[in-house]
Amino acid sequence: MDRLRTYIDALRVLARMNDPNRVDLIKRNIDNYLKMESGAKERALERLRVAIHNEEAERREREDWSVAKEYVRSLPRRMT
Repeated sequence: MDRLRTYIDALRVLARMNDPNRVDLIKRNIDNYLKMESGAKERALERLRVAIHNEEAERREREDWSVAKEYVRSLPRRMT
C-alpha cells in the first residue's frame, strides 16, 4: 500500500499542474505503478481506481483528476 500512496501523491501534484505535458506525465505515472505492482494487474488497477476516486471526492481546490480517472477507466480494454 505504501507504493500506491507514493504514486497517488505524485498524481496529486500532477492534478494541480497546468503543464502541456501533464497528460503524458499522468499516464506514465499510472503505467509505472502498474509495472511495479506484482501479482494480478486487475487488482492493482482496482486499488488505483479506488484511490483516485477517493482523492477526487476530497474536492480540493485546483485539482483535476479527470485525466487519471479516464485513463484508468480505459486500461481494462487495453489489457485484453
